[in-house]
Amino acid sequence: MLIKVNENLRVSGRKKELIDLNTKFYNISKKQDYKKGVVISYINLGNMYATVGMYEKAFKYLQLAEEDLEGMEDYYLYTRLYQEYGQANFVIGLYKKAIKYNSRSIYYGKQIKDKHDREILSVVYANRADFLRETNSVDSSLIYLHKALDVKPTPVINSTIANHYLLFGKNEDSAQVYFNRAFSLLEKKDYWDSQRALTYFYYGNFLFEKQDYSQALDYYIKSVEILKKTQRIYQVPVLYQAIAKTYKKLNNNSKEKDYLEKYAKLNDSLEKVWDESINTSVDKMIQEKEKNDIEKKYSTIVYNVIVFVLLGVIVFVYWVYQKRITKKRKIIEEKELETESLMKKMSANDERLVFLAKKNDPLFFNEYQSAYPELVEKLFEINPKLSANELSFCAMIQLGFSSKEIAQYGFMQHRSVQTKKNRLRKKLNIPSDVDLYFFLQNLNSK
Repeated sequence: MLIKVNENLRVSGRKKELIDLNTKFYNISKKQDYKKGVVISYINLGNMYATVGMYEKAFKYLQLAEEDLEGMEDYYLYTRLYQEYGQANFVIGLYKKAIKYNSRSIYYGKQIKDKHDREILSVVYANRADFLRETNSVDSSLIYLHKALDVKPTPVINSTIANHYLLFGKNEDSAQVYFNRAFSLLEKKDYWDSQRALTYFYYGNFLFEKQDYSQALDYYIKSVEILKKTQRIYQVPVLYQAIAKTYKKLNNNSKEKDYLEKYAKLNDSLEKVWDESINTSVDKMIQEKEKNDIEKKYSTIVYNVIVFVLLGVIVFVYWVYQKRITKKRKIIEEKELETESLMKKMSANDERLVFLAKKNDPLFFNEYQSAYPELVEKLFEINPKLSANELSFCAMIQLGFSSKEIAQYGFMQHRSVQTKKNRLRKKLNIPSDVDLYFFLQNLNSK
C-alpha cells in the first residue's frame, strides 16, 4: 500500500506529502524493527530527491538503503535500489556507471517471483534503453524498449518507441502507430501525470518534423507545464531549447531569445547540482573499490590453491580434447564462410532491388519475386487476387522504403501512398495498429 500511495504522490509531484508519508513510515518501521519498511522509506526518499534534482540527498538515502538491505533476500527491493542508482547516475551524465547499476537491477528483477512485482522490469528495461541510446547503441536501445513494452505497456514507453522510429528510422507511419497507443493509454490517467509530459514532448518533435510548428509549440508548452507541476525540473531545459527552435521557425525572434535565456539560466543552475552529485557518486565508487580490494586480498590465497589443483586437470582435459576441438573449429569455420557468402549474396540482391525500385524499372518486381519467392507465395495465400502493382508496392515496403520515398520513386502523391496502404490493409486483413513493414518482415521470416 505504501508503494502504491508513494507512486501516486511521486507522479503528481507532491513533494511535501511524499516526504511526510515516508518519514512517518520510517519512524513506525524503526520503532517496530521492521527492516524492510526502513529500506522502502529510504529508497522512496532517494527517488523523490532525485526527481526534483537534489542528487546529493538522493545518493545519501540510497546509500542508507543499500547498507540496511545487505544480507536481506528481497529481490524486488534490490531491483528498485539499483534502478534508482542507475537513473540518478544517468541524469548527472555518468552513463557507464548507470548501465552497470541497471545490469544489477535486471539481474535481481528476473529473480522476482510475484507477477505484479515483476512489472518493475518494464521501468528497468526502459531505463536501459535510454542509457544505451546515449552511448550510441541504437539497435540495442530499441530491443530493450520492446522488452519493456512486453512486460507492461505504458504511454511513455509507446511514445519513446515512436520517437525512436522518428529519429533513427525516419518512419512516420510506425511513429504514428505508437503515438496512437500512447494517447489511448493516457486517457485512463490524470492530466498531470508525468508520462503525459514526455509523450507531449515527443509528439511535439513529431509535429515539428512535419513542419506543423504551431501545433508542436502547443505540445511543448503543455509538456513544460506538467513537468513544472510535477517538479521534474531537470527535464525542462531540453524543452526550452525545443520551444526556442520552434519560435525561430515561426519567425518570432523575441520569444526565441526569451527561451534561450531561460534554457541557459536553468541549465547552468542544474549543472552546478550535477557537479556536486558527481563527486558524491565518485566517492561511492572509491568506497566500493576499496571494499572489493580487501575481499580480493583475502580470497587470493584460496584462489591460488584452487588454481594449482585445477591446473593439472585442465592440462589433462586440454590434451584429451585437443583433436576434437580442432575438428569442431574447422567445421565452424566452414559454416561461417558459407554464412558470410550467403549474407553477401543477400546484401547484393537487396542493393540491386533498391536500385531498380528507385529507377522505377519494370524489372524490379520480377527480380524481387526471384529473390523472395516464398514471401510472394504467402501473400497470394492470403489474397490470390492481389495485382502485380500491389505486390510491387508490398515489395517496396518490405525493403524499408518510407511513404515519402515510395511517392517520390513511384511518381505519385504522398496521399496516394497512404490510400494504397489502407487498401492493402483491407486486402491482407492487417489491423490498423499493426505496422505494414513489420507485418511483411514477420511474414518473410516464417
